[in-house]
Amino acid sequence: MQKQSEDTSEAKSCDTMKKIIQTRNDDMDHTKKELTCNQTRNVRTAFVSYSELNDKDTLFGGEIMSHFDSACGRAVFNFVKRPSFTATVDLVAFIQPVRKNEAIYVEAYVSGCGNTSVEAFAKLTATDVRTGESRISAYAFLTFVITDSSDPDFVMPLILPESEEEKMICSGYEERRINNLIKRNQNSRLLSGLSTKQIWDA
Repeated sequence: MQKQSEDTSEAKSCDTMKKIIQTRNDDMDHTKKELTCNQTRNVRTAFVSYSELNDKDTLFGGEIMSHFDSACGRAVFNFVKRPSFTATVDLVAFIQPVRKNEAIYVEAYVSGCGNTSVEAFAKLTATDVRTGESRISAYAFLTFVITDSSDPDFVMPLILPESEEEKMICSGYEERRINNLIKRNQNSRLLSGLSTKQIWDA
């Protein structure tokens, strides 16, 4: 009888601790600042110039990546209001070429976050200035790491999607994060096997 009473008491104590932990987690979530994707959004526009073209008279892929990196970096700053650096280019997809004299529209916003890292999504829309027809030409996901994340006063905000596109993009964050962690482990093994020796070294 005494043993049963002790077991019941331990079970109640365990349940109480679970409730306390859950309440504490809920309180932490409530103290976190919420920002919408729109509040993090960075937009830039430009016309394609001849100096940005490759030998096929289309926008050089490196120029697109530069736009994505800059736009995503600004979106992350809008989110955390502190410095960060590009950790990985998780995905970049070139869908259709951008031709000379077309207008480009680059849009980026935060699409997910961990404790010290922030993911941003970017897309490039190209517009034919003669017809006004627009199309998605490229998109990308980049991950940034907060430079001073060890600051005890820093609390990562929560990201809140609103539009259908934002909800679709943000809903895939956890899966992308898991895949990126797997890739990171694979990259670590690959990096350990790379040589710094140059081909002309004896």
